[in-house]
Amino acid sequence: MKKQLLITYDYELFLGNRSGSADECLIQPTEQTLAVLEKYKAKAVFFVDTTYLLQLKKKIDEYAGCKKDFEKVTAQIKQLISAGHYVYPHLHPHWLDAEYLAGTNEWRLNKIEKYRFHNITASEKQFVFDESVQLLKEIIHPVAPGYEVDCYRAGGWCIQPFEDFKMFFIKNNFKYDMSVIGGFYQFSSAQYFDFSMTPKKDIYHFEDDVTVEKTNGRFTEFNISSLEIKNSTRFFDKAWLKYIHKIKGDHTFNKGQGQASVANDMQQPAAVKGHDILNSKKERIAVELLTLVKLPAYLKFIHDNNYMQFISHPKMLTQHNHKIFDRFLKKVFGTFEVETDFKKMTV
Repeated sequence: MKKQLLITYDYELFLGNRSGSADECLIQPTEQTLAVLEKYKAKAVFFVDTTYLLQLKKKIDEYAGCKKDFEKVTAQIKQLISAGHYVYPHLHPHWLDAEYLAGTNEWRLNKIEKYRFHNITASEKQFVFDESVQLLKEIIHPVAPGYEVDCYRAGGWCIQPFEDFKMFFIKNNFKYDMSVIGGFYQFSSAQYFDFSMTPKKDIYHFEDDVTVEKTNGRFTEFNISSLEIKNSTRFFDKAWLKYIHKIKGDHTFNKGQGQASVANDMQQPAAVKGHDILNSKKERIAVELLTLVKLPAYLKFIHDNNYMQFISHPKMLTQHNHKIFDRFLKKVFGTFEVETDFKKMTV
C-alpha cells in the first residue's frame, strides 16, 4: 500500500533576544536538508517566515547585512522551487516589533504581544498577509511563472479563530492549510489553539472552522502527525542526547537565544482527552526530534499508518538529525511505495 509522507519545514529564525543568523539558522541547514531529500527524490514543503522577509526588504537600503541576507534567502527560495519543492507563507506578526541588531546582523524578537495573528489590528492583518503573498510571488515567479501560492501554515499553530483568516484565504485563492496538530491545545498570552476536537482524519475539508469537517468545504487541512514516546525511550533518548551534545558537540545552542514558551493559563480545552502540547507523552513528528533512539518508533508509525506529516525547523537541525532522517528515508523508500507530493494525496 502507498504511504503518504508529508515533509514540511518552518523556515524561520529564533524568537527571543537573539534570532540567530540567516546562514546558520536557514541557509546551511536547508542545504543539508536538500541533499538528503534529493537522494530519494522526495518533495518537501517549506513555510517561509515572510514577515521576516518583509523586515529585511524594508531595511536593505539602510543596512548591508539586511541586503545580503535578503539576497541569500530569496536565492535559496528560488533554489527550492527549481528543485521541485513547495514554498508558502508562514506568518509571525511579532516581526512588526522586531529590533535589528546591526552589530551582529541579528534581530531581537522578545516582544510577543503580536505573536498571534488574532492580536494585531485589521490594517496590520491586511499588510502582513497580502504583502507576504505578493513578496513570495515576486521571488518565485521569475523561476516558476505559473506557481500558485495557495497553502498556509500559521505561526505557532495559531489558526483560530479561522474567521481572522478566511477573507485572506479567499482573496488570495488559498486552498490548503497545514496549521493543525490534531488533539493538542495551548492557551497562553502568546499562543492560542485548541485542536482537541479535530476530526480523527489525516486530511479533511473545512469551511469556517479548522476543527469542523465539512464535506464540500473549500479548504483542505493536512493534519500534523504526532506519536506517543514511551518513558523508557525518553530516558535513553535523554542520555543519548547528552552524549552527542557534550561529547560530539552536535547541538544548536549557539545559533540563537530562543525565548521559553509561555505557560498555559487555566482555560480548559473543548475535549478532556486533548493533549497539552507543553505537557504530554505525545509529541509532534519532527526531524529535529528524530534520534537514533527514536528511529524505531518513527519506523513503526509509518508501518502502522498510511499518512505521516513531519513538521520541522531548519534552525533546530543537527548533524545527527540529518543522518538519522537519511536513515529513516532509506528504510521507508526501500520498503514502501511513497508519495511525498501533498497535492497528489487523497482525502
